[in-house]
Amino acid sequence: MLPYRDRSVLRKIEEELAASDPAFVAALSQGVPPSRSRLWLTTLVLADVTVVLMVVFGLLTGGTGLFLWGFAAIPALGWVHHDLLKRKRERQSGEAG
Repeated sequence: MLPYRDRSVLRKIEEELAASDPAFVAALSQGVPPSRSRLWLTTLVLADVTVVLMVVFGLLTGGTGLFLWGFAAIPALGWVHHDLLKRKRERQSGEAG
């Protein structure tokens, strides 16, 4: 626990910062996205790359199964991207309102 003097100095600094740059304070208050969210996004990007490679290699090598599984995964990934975008918009509208 900080002493009273340090807490009051810190509070003063926070108030001055909030008055001078409210956008910066708002950005700091949002913080870093949770590691689980970043892991999910990384996994989704890797899945996108994998599906594109499956389709391309399936076409170039004549691997019908590779092409078809990659092609079948495209709508599923599109749905996941759409769902995540919808949830992000809902969260942002909930925070703004």
